[in-house]
This record gives sequence, structure tokens and C-alpha cells, in this order.
Amino acid sequence: SKEKADIAAEACVEPLVSLGRGGIGSDNLESARRVVGNRHEGEMRSTRYVAEMMSGLQLEGVGKKGPLGLTDFQAMASAITVEDLRLIVGEIGFTEDRFVKAVGKTVKPEGYMEPDDGDQIVRAAPGAGSRGGPLMG
Repeated sequence: SKEKADIAAEACVEPLVSLGRGGIGSDNLESARRVVGNRHEGEMRSTRYVAEMMSGLQLEGVGKKGPLGLTDFQAMASAITVEDLRLIVGEIGFTEDRFVKAVGKTVKPEGYMEPDDGDQIVRAAPGAGSRGGPLMG
């Protein structure tokens, strides 16, 4: 319901505003390190993630980039301090007046007409999106 959506939006805003007031502690940082580190270790098993990380090495905006960014990820995460995070959050400017909440209203463009057919679900063709090949069963 719209009321629950508004409550959920407010619940999201409160922690962000708290961040903007310097509400980052060492316990938050340690928890975030564990979550991000575990996610990185798990994702390193997928070629998609490794390819994304390697493509990031070619971006001009990424300073001090290199292959060690992949292998020494835990060391880099451990080097981040609470003050580093506070500086970043300060630059981003987490204040409520800068948030945009879009909850509970669908706006249709002027002149939009609903389709006449009753079934608006687009169904995939049989076999579409299935994977297979000589090694697949």
C-alpha cells in the first residue's frame, strides 16, 4: 500500500541522514568490510565478475589501478578508515533536502492509451532463453 511505501521510504532516509551527520563508527566499518570482502571472494569465482573488475582497470577515472586491485582486495578494504568514509559521505552530502522520493504514483504520459487486448503479459517463445549445447543435458 502507499502508506507502507511511505513508511519504508522514511526508514531508508533516516540512516542516510545519520550518515550525513557523521554517524559512521568502527563497528559499521568492520561489518561492511566483512560483507564486501565475502561478496568479493564469492564473486571472484565467476568469470563475469573478474571480467568486470578487469575492465574497470582500463577506466581513466580509477586512480592507482592495476592487477593488485583484484588480488589485494582485502588489504585495500582493510586500509579504509572511518575518517575516509566520513570524508566521502561529506562530499556526497547526505542531507534530506537532496533526496528524491518517488513512491506510490504511476504517471502515464499524456495521450497514453491502454492496449485493447486482455492479456498484456508478453510470453517468451518456447525454448527462448534456454541454454544448451553439446555438453548440456
